[in-house]
Amino acid sequence: MDALKETSSETESLATSSTRRPRVKRKYNRQYIAYLIHSFVGLKLTLIMTLVLASGTLAVLAKEIDWLMMPEMRVTPQAERLDPGLLLDKLQAAYPDHGLSFFQSHQIHPHTASMAMYNDDNGGFRYAWIDPYNGEVKGDTPLLTVGRFLSFLHGTLFLPVIGRSLVNAFGLLTLISLIAGLLAYPKFWRFFLKKPRTGNTRVFIADLHKLAGLWSIWFLLIIGISGSWWFYQTPFIRYLDAPNPVEPYPSKPLLSYETLEALGQNTPSTLTGEEISAAVHAVYPEMRVDMLNPPEHSADPYTVTGSFGEWLTDPLRSSKVYVNPYTGEIVQTDLVKDYTAMQRFDRAMDPLHYGNWSEGNSADLAVKITWFIFGTLMTGMAVTGLIINIKRTRRAARIVSARTPYLKALKKSWHTFKPWGGPMGVFKYANILMLLGVGIGCSIALSIGSQGVKGAGFSYSEKTIGPWQVSMNAYAGLLEKNLPPIRDGMRTNLSVDVPAEALPAIKFMHVRIGKPRTIRAPGTLIHGPLGAKHAHFQLPKKIRENARFWMTIQTWGGQIYQTSWPVMPDNKETFDAR
Repeated sequence: MDALKETSSETESLATSSTRRPRVKRKYNRQYIAYLIHSFVGLKLTLIMTLVLASGTLAVLAKEIDWLMMPEMRVTPQAERLDPGLLLDKLQAAYPDHGLSFFQSHQIHPHTASMAMYNDDNGGFRYAWIDPYNGEVKGDTPLLTVGRFLSFLHGTLFLPVIGRSLVNAFGLLTLISLIAGLLAYPKFWRFFLKKPRTGNTRVFIADLHKLAGLWSIWFLLIIGISGSWWFYQTPFIRYLDAPNPVEPYPSKPLLSYETLEALGQNTPSTLTGEEISAAVHAVYPEMRVDMLNPPEHSADPYTVTGSFGEWLTDPLRSSKVYVNPYTGEIVQTDLVKDYTAMQRFDRAMDPLHYGNWSEGNSADLAVKITWFIFGTLMTGMAVTGLIINIKRTRRAARIVSARTPYLKALKKSWHTFKPWGGPMGVFKYANILMLLGVGIGCSIALSIGSQGVKGAGFSYSEKTIGPWQVSMNAYAGLLEKNLPPIRDGMRTNLSVDVPAEALPAIKFMHVRIGKPRTIRAPGTLIHGPLGAKHAHFQLPKKIRENARFWMTIQTWGGQIYQTSWPVMPDNKETFDAR
């Protein structure tokens, strides 16, 4: 009998052990570590990364989206185009109460009208459009069109301060995820033509994920390298003073005091856009003018941006010619042909990342559609990666529930599905918080497009300065206009309201904290087109309690006028308008 009991006990023990899989300790080899890295990078910020990828995919076709939606942008190509400078002159004549800036000729887009930016009466930003073939003004559109909204969303997530750095970080994560994924997939080159298995949903999605990744290797490298490069630039170079491997680009020159003094004491007349364009073409007849930017103050040259046919350059960040707006003399050039290898590499990142390196050629749309397709695959990989892990987690939970008593199964399931558990873990909260921040930033951005920054931040009441009335307001930034604008050691922005009739007589306007001791050091220069005068102001490390902003105006006739406001709100001269 005892022998029978022993045999029965052994049989039960064997039966029990046969239903339980022995716990195998995983070996942390290179392949498994690479898999863990790939899963961690791809999972923890999946929601926000999907938003970045989806918005970037759509942003590739941002111009085409706007062109379809905005009739003001569409024109019918004809044999001859008007001179870009003449177009700017005609557009400025149609908007005499607004200063135009960043005029874009769109010569490489024959079906698209030329345009310039201006600030409307409410302080909002708008674009004015003109037909480059007959000079007909087509009307104006808001700053945040659908296409630009997608571009800004992809570039900054509309998150104050950290947005651009965060987006750039995803470029590095993409590169890490690609390398780790290839290391986790042994002999991956054999599977380019392998058909996904269809017997199981999770297995099918996993195979599809791998197949999309394999065919996207070249694209992932472009996005990963360019994004990693920008991540090093922002935040490391920009905020943390990391060494910059790119040689400094030539700075924009200013007209010398001697040049301005030679103009005399009467208000000098400036050349027209057409005359500026002619002056550039007289020296560089082969230059295609893509952008004209009129002077923003008396010592500012006219900036003409264009191309000599170089590849892998953004048309708006290409060769620049700086022209004296009073004489037409070329003051300085910044030509792509003179760039170093690192400068060319730096400038090539934009067109490679966004797929617009073929603009102006017949293959432009085909290249952009290719970028759009592979961007869609990248977005799909982010989504399918999350789905694979969710299905794997749920499968594990079902196995646990089937093989353990009810309460133990419930406990283990709770550890899987609790708010800080699951594939994303506690990072799900980071995703949710960032998405909330994106939503708030989007609402702020939409208000900026229509309201601008007039009246935001601290408001400095209207004061008499010479024969004119001026006022200004300080704001922390476009997306930070509801934050405190005056903080020790930080930068702030001053928007200055000056009557249009005063500008021809004004030679310079400056602002500083503390009354200037000499006219040679009056402070930070106030600049900008009509209706958008502003200054980017560096605040001292410690602002005194009774500190005042001093504004100094110097006229062409030599008169000096000054006025001041308390830096901090006193509810008499300075007010908190937030």
